[in-house]
Amino acid sequence: MPNVRLISALALLTSTSAPVVAANPASAILIDRDRAHGCTLTVADAGKALLIEASGLIPGESYRFTLTNGDMIPVDFAGHANGDGNFIQYYVPFRFNRAGGLVQVRVSAANCTMDVAAPWTRSVPVIN
Repeated sequence: MPNVRLISALALLTSTSAPVVAANPASAILIDRDRAHGCTLTVADAGKALLIEASGLIPGESYRFTLTNGDMIPVDFAGHANGDGNFIQYYVPFRFNRAGGLVQVRVSAANCTMDVAAPWTRSVPVIN
């Protein structure tokens, strides 16, 4: 059986590698948004990946990021907001032997905790 934690970690990509897997953030289609105490968390469809963005954090502020996708081992890590109080993550939703699922994301910082969710389905490649 493959290492689910490794596969999950590989599927979560930082914005520095995003152009390889996802469309321009400006063209992403909003799926869900949550706001709390001046902070905003959004998840959007960016093609083959989900675009997860947080804003309104204090620049350099610590946050905890947790992502679940069905019964997989959660992706859970701590990070720091950039100089503008934001961060961006891309996630490629995939689970072996599953046609779809629900990705749930929670971001917690000192003054705000936000939750978003995005359903996904595996697309069937079309050969022309």
